[in-house]
Amino acid sequence: MLKNAKNGSWDDVIVLEKDRAKLLNIFLSTTVNPEYEQEVATGIQSVMAIDSDIMVLGQSKKLDLAQMLQTMDQGKKAVKAYTS
Repeated sequence: MLKNAKNGSWDDVIVLEKDRAKLLNIFLSTTVNPEYEQEVATGIQSVMAIDSDIMVLGQSKKLDLAQMLQTMDQGKKAVKAYTS
């Protein structure tokens, strides 16, 4: 997911997130053997860190899209004013 987010392949990120959500639900409903608790905790922390990176990239993309929409709106207003 992170690789796709970095490449701007947001449609792929969404598809992978749906699959991941199903797997996480299964994983989180499974009892962890006490001898593996630390390794599982470390893995969960890694997933959370990657999620944070993806969210930062998503926020950046969201801001870029908002700026593009604003620019397009300004262009429409300029065309309308010019053609009036």
